[in-house]
Order: sequence, then C-alpha cells, then structure tokens
Amino acid sequence: MNTFQKTAIITLIATLILIAVGSLVRVSGAGLGCPDWPRCWGCWFPPSSIEEIDAGYLKEKGISIEDFNPTKMWIEYINRLVGVTIGLLVLATFFRALPYRQTEPRIFWGALLAVFLVGFSGWLGGQVVQSGLKPGMITLHMVSAMMLLCVLLYVTFLAVQSRVPLSIPNHIHRRLIHLSTLLFVIIALQMLLGTQVREAVDPYIKNNAGLDRSAWMTTIGWIDHIHRSFTWLVIAAVAFFVYTVYKHNIHGFFRTLTYTNIVLIIAQTIFGILLAYGGLPHVFQVLHLFSASLLICATFALVLLSRQQVTDQTSTPG
Repeated sequence: MNTFQKTAIITLIATLILIAVGSLVRVSGAGLGCPDWPRCWGCWFPPSSIEEIDAGYLKEKGISIEDFNPTKMWIEYINRLVGVTIGLLVLATFFRALPYRQTEPRIFWGALLAVFLVGFSGWLGGQVVQSGLKPGMITLHMVSAMMLLCVLLYVTFLAVQSRVPLSIPNHIHRRLIHLSTLLFVIIALQMLLGTQVREAVDPYIKNNAGLDRSAWMTTIGWIDHIHRSFTWLVIAAVAFFVYTVYKHNIHGFFRTLTYTNIVLIIAQTIFGILLAYGGLPHVFQVLHLFSASLLICATFALVLLSRQQVTDQTSTPG
C-alpha cells in the first residue's frame, strides 16, 4: 500500500474509535464533564483539584462548582483529545490526496469534504456542550460523525478498490445497486430512530430523579415502539439481500461483506434486547452504538462495491 492508502485506512479506523469513545461519554453522563468549550473548567489542561479553578471564570460562564467531577472531566477531555487527533489525521489524508487531483479527482474532493465535515463535527461538539446537551444538537452531532465515516470510507474505497476482487454477474448488478442502497437507507433510518430513543434516556443519565435505571425505557413512549418495530423491517431487508446474493451464487468479498452485515444486525438486535430488558447495562450501550457504526460502514461498502461493479462492466471494451 502507498502512503495515502495507509493514512486513509488509519483515519477511518481512528474515526470508529472516536465514535466508541463518544458513546462512552454519553453512557457515563460525562458530556458536561468539561462544562465549557474549548477549555475545560477554564483551563486548557484539566485541573487536578477545585482549587485550580478560577471562581470568577465560573461565575462569568454561569457554571456551578458543585458539578465538578474529576472522572467525568477526564472522560470528556480524552474524548476531545481523540477528536483533535482525528482532525489531524483527516488533514493528513487531505494533504496526501493532493497528488490525486488530476488522476482521481473523486479522492481529492472526498478528502476535502472530510476536512469540512470534521471541522463541522468539532464545532457541533462545542455547541453540544454550550447548549447543555440539547437533544437536537446531540443527534446532529451523531449524524455528522456518521457522514464523516461514510466519506472516509468512500475515499478509502477509491484508493484501494483495485485490490478488491469483484464477482457480480452482469444480469444482477443493477438489482444489487438498488437493494444495497435501499438497505443502507433503512439502516440509516433505524439509526436515527435509535438516536431519538437515546435522547429520551439522556435526562435520566444526568438526573434520574429517583427512578430506577431498569424503568427508564418504560417512560420513552411511542418512539421506542417504532424503533423496536422497525427492527423487523431491517431484518427482512437484509434477509432478502442475503437470499439474493446466495441465489445468484455471488462469491468473493461481496458475499463475505453481505454475511458480515447480517451478523452485525443480529448482534445489534441482541444488544437492543439486552438494553430493553436488562436495565440498560453500560457495556451494551457502548456496544450497541459501536456496532451500529460498523453496520453503517459495512452496508455503505456494499453500495460502493455494487456501483463499482457497474463502472467496471460498462467501461470494459466489448
């Protein structure tokens, strides 16, 4: 692999790690561990004690010293450090994409879009903190992270596509484009529904008001019922996709990726059941979101592979 390919892959993996760290921030209720932004309790480096915090600064910002929690502070600060690292990696990916301006402009423009998205996502992170974890801002922040993930995957795919063997017959490739795109849209909608469920739980993480953790899910209402019911549509869609791939005897990486999707969906469903009926265990909250990120990547990769097959077939002489 050349330098660009290695950098693009590292950036993609690091972004997945950032999403996992971000989920840890949410389940631990550490979103306001650093109640100001870009500083943390008025300091560029987290204070080791309350005595290091400027009381005048807190008064100016309307921050209560009673909210100081060293553990949550460090969880949020590490999340910010990882975010900065991702920003630098995205910039490195862009600069190493410059030679592709003429030979493969899609890589260049994709890398440039990633720079914009990582900047926008970082700005949104600051707005989330300044808004006091306002629900709509949290969802927008998550959506921007998923968009960044897809753009990075697109750029990475373009860079390494020659290494991916394709074996989709001509008579089925257009159907697979439509089915993979539909599957991606359905899974993306399910993820958005999941963020709404997660936002309904957030107030209890910050202040459960004496309500037992196992009872939180019972208070969410209709959005949770829609999210659960929508799972059947996701399962049906991926089952039909797997059947289509199997029926037309498609092998190679495409088939492997198809089976990866159904494994991830089964895992997502199990995690969801454990969350709903197991009292929202922290570990499964993190796994649920992280596996959702992997699922988005795996499904989007199917879309890219399907479309790449069309390009190869139509551009081949004869």
